[in-house]
Amino acid sequence: MLGNLLKMWFMLLDGRVRQIKDIARELEVSERQVKRYKEELAVYVDIESITGKYGGYRLRETYIPFKGLLTEEETELLRYYIDSLDSFPLEEKDKINKIIGKINYSILNKNDNVSNFNEIIPYSTVRMMDENRKNLISDIYKAIVENREVDITYKNNNGKCTKRKVQPYKYITYKGEKYLVAYCLMREDIRYFKMIRIQCYKLLDSIFNRTIDIDNVINQEIHNSVGIFGGKEYKLVLEVSPPMANTISERIWVEDQCVEELEQGEIRFTATMKGGPEIISWILSMGDTVKVIEPLELKDEIGEKLKKMIRNL
Repeated sequence: MLGNLLKMWFMLLDGRVRQIKDIARELEVSERQVKRYKEELAVYVDIESITGKYGGYRLRETYIPFKGLLTEEETELLRYYIDSLDSFPLEEKDKINKIIGKINYSILNKNDNVSNFNEIIPYSTVRMMDENRKNLISDIYKAIVENREVDITYKNNNGKCTKRKVQPYKYITYKGEKYLVAYCLMREDIRYFKMIRIQCYKLLDSIFNRTIDIDNVINQEIHNSVGIFGGKEYKLVLEVSPPMANTISERIWVEDQCVEELEQGEIRFTATMKGGPEIISWILSMGDTVKVIEPLELKDEIGEKLKKMIRNL
């Protein structure tokens, strides 16, 4: 499976649309398995699904984010390995293992499950990276691999900039946006830093010890969450009418959800969900097809949000 993930990723690096059936034929797997590979890779790289007769998958950014970690020789060796998986010389295996060791925290790590939430709000595309942003990502990868602390100046959602010293653990892509998952020494907690909001940075000489199981932290965050950032928890009861009722009932949003069919195609959706603002955005995206039954505090929050929206019209 490791080899197929790498091979599919390299197949997409030329930026062309690759049909699923062609990928399946080259990898000698089923089309369903190709779709699974796509979901795994899409956690870390921006893969676009193209519909239509000649549709398939296309990599939005052909940039290799960890190229700063690999020498030219290592990059060519990795390409050679992927092209000759079945007949690779044994004497090169150790070199390949070291190369993969440099990137095993990224696209080869399957413990995220973040891809389950990639399309909750699929209404926009992400800006392409400029050279400064590419350099930032390469340096962040380097800091993760070498366990080096980083000074960053970060602009939050309200436009306020703060200086932080962080211990970088992981780099992920969520809804097409790139995030650094790091322990923030100022907040003394794990934080998700959107890469595009890092205004400036400096890799430090200080080395930190990895004392946090970051994959476990992420899995805990996304458990019963709409998104990867956790947040306020609600015991949610919604009544949803068609056509949105079909969409809601056809998908698994959280593990403990319960869908009860009502009259005239309506459903009652019950679940314990975390997410705060993302839950509100999710509910508002259903428009007039949804009625919030419980909790009352969430009804009030959505009501206040709608009043502000109407005042701003």
